[in-house]
Amino acid sequence: MTEKDIVETIVKNLVDNPSAVNINVVDGEKSTILELKVGAGEVGKVIGKRGVIAKSIRTIVNAVAVKNGRRVILEILD
Repeated sequence: MTEKDIVETIVKNLVDNPSAVNINVVDGEKSTILELKVGAGEVGKVIGKRGVIAKSIRTIVNAVAVKNGRRVILEILD
């Protein structure tokens, strides 16, 4: 599984409208940026209280990325 697949699986299980989840991958020289967009009003479900859920997702993605020898940044867009 790629980092994108992992984020997509986690986020689709968190939100009410999984079909609205969209992840755009921007490959850079030293890192990869994952731009996450969800349906209207569901950003809070992905971020969680005080950012706990977002931090957990980032931790999981970074663990997989380091194992693959890459750096991944997850951006949650409105």
